[in-house]
Amino acid sequence: MSRSILVPHDGSTNAQAAFRYALETFPNARIVLFHAIDPFEVTASDEQLAPLTDDWLDEQRSQAERLLEDAQANLELDGHDDDGNRNERLSRVEIETETGVGSPAQVIVAAVDETDTDQIVIGNRGQSGAAGARMGSTAETVVKRSDVPVTVVR
Repeated sequence: MSRSILVPHDGSTNAQAAFRYALETFPNARIVLFHAIDPFEVTASDEQLAPLTDDWLDEQRSQAERLLEDAQANLELDGHDDDGNRNERLSRVEIETETGVGSPAQVIVAAVDETDTDQIVIGNRGQSGAAGARMGSTAETVVKRSDVPVTVVR
């Protein structure tokens, strides 16, 4: 049975570390690079939530596509061995990309069935320092609610 790994990616360095870990640890697996579009995310520059229109969703999907493309491009730039030679193992892996809309933890857990994956490899965005022993809330919720094994990469 071949493995299928869901790798949620939010553009963070921790998510990129999880992506690299999945590729290196499961070189023959089907990798699904996934981005959760959170309609309720408000950034410091936002005064209020954007209206949830079809145009908004199209823009979010375009941004997600660019984010996932950048993640793969950054991996290719890093995909060289210590002698500067291209890492052939990484260049042979086929990567699928998917998005989902909703609360990130819930969408990630639901994506397991939708993408027919049998494991999740997720980056941890928890706090640093003494509080860093705790996982980030999304990773923690995914671990608690997932029906498949979850690997959290720091």
